[in-house]
Amino acid sequence: MRHKLQLTSLQKSFLVGTILGDGCLTANVGKKNFRLQVEQSAKQKDYVWWKYQIFREWVLMEPKFQPKNRSWRFRTISHPDLNEFHQLFYQGKKKIVPKNIGEILTDPFSLAVWFMDDGALGPKRKGSTFNSQNFDFADNQKLRNCLKANFGLETSLHKDKTSWRIYVLPKSITLLRTLIMDIVLPEMRYKFPFY
Repeated sequence: MRHKLQLTSLQKSFLVGTILGDGCLTANVGKKNFRLQVEQSAKQKDYVWWKYQIFREWVLMEPKFQPKNRSWRFRTISHPDLNEFHQLFYQGKKKIVPKNIGEILTDPFSLAVWFMDDGALGPKRKGSTFNSQNFDFADNQKLRNCLKANFGLETSLHKDKTSWRIYVLPKSITLLRTLIMDIVLPEMRYKFPFY
């Protein structure tokens, strides 16, 4: 099975979006190859199953409920094709934004997956936010530049106590919706203002 698998363009776009968001790549026992792990809260069960369908042939076991965390989770098999994504998006065990993110985050499908993972309503229900606090200021700036250059989205950075998140300005919400609304699952559309 393993040697017959090859990432499709859709799966590659999905990986970009979910690694920026909630997905993670973990090493196998021998630390030679990596696998994708998807885990979401219990209320996002349908979203997990949607993700599972994209990688179904890479997964040995269907998503399972994790009582301890009250979450749904699945893992792909480990595979050399996933190593490239680990090299791009990780420094050790820490996620980073690649220098060439502008060449990688180009597909609205990637943007939609990232939004479904990390998107939220902005302050006072105006605009939308990408909860990108796991990235430092410089990485968030790279993402902002990419969003402007590749998608035309105007953003700003909002600071929490010690971290940053990307805020999509109200004037760009119509464009964001045009780009990804058809991809975003109905149960995730509450993340847009005025939906």
